[in-house]
Amino acid sequence: MSLIEHLQQIPEFRAARGQRHELWLVLLLIILGAMMGYWGYRPLAEFVKVYGQQVCQTLELAPDTKLPSYSTFRRVMQQLDYHVLATVFTEWTQLQHQVDTGEWFACDGKSIKGSVTDYDQAEQNFVSLVSLFSHQRGVVQAVMPMEQKLMSEQEVVRVLLDAVGLSRIGVTLDALHCQKNAAPNCQTGK
Repeated sequence: MSLIEHLQQIPEFRAARGQRHELWLVLLLIILGAMMGYWGYRPLAEFVKVYGQQVCQTLELAPDTKLPSYSTFRRVMQQLDYHVLATVFTEWTQLQHQVDTGEWFACDGKSIKGSVTDYDQAEQNFVSLVSLFSHQRGVVQAVMPMEQKLMSEQEVVRVLLDAVGLSRIGVTLDALHCQKNAAPNCQTGK
């Protein structure tokens, strides 16, 4: 299945009233824009201005297809269940990129700007995106969002590695994972 077919599987969460754009198209534009460095609502709107017609032509969409504005990107990104998107994306990447024995992966989490809550408390809450990145192929093999107060990055890394069924691979991790009991199921030298 194509990325578009995978995105079309994401259930519509928006109210029917006022929907002008297919959800899959909005999500595809967000992904394409992010891949080209257009981060945020207004930069995504700029991406649509610059590349929107080219995307429509490539996808063979009707010439009069209306493309989303920054406010549409904002509403979708604020309401989107990122666990669903991450699952769909990981399923798609698994079909596109087969893992080779001995392949090396980097696994790391990055906090999502603007997701901090309880900023005035000692233990703030924020959302991170943890990804498994192939050194050789230069692609993300799997991704999973994580809310700081609900789960640790160490747990998410274990879930990602289990979910993609990776064995006999190398994984590079940052110092956060250098703890005695951080990876009880890992075998060394295998």
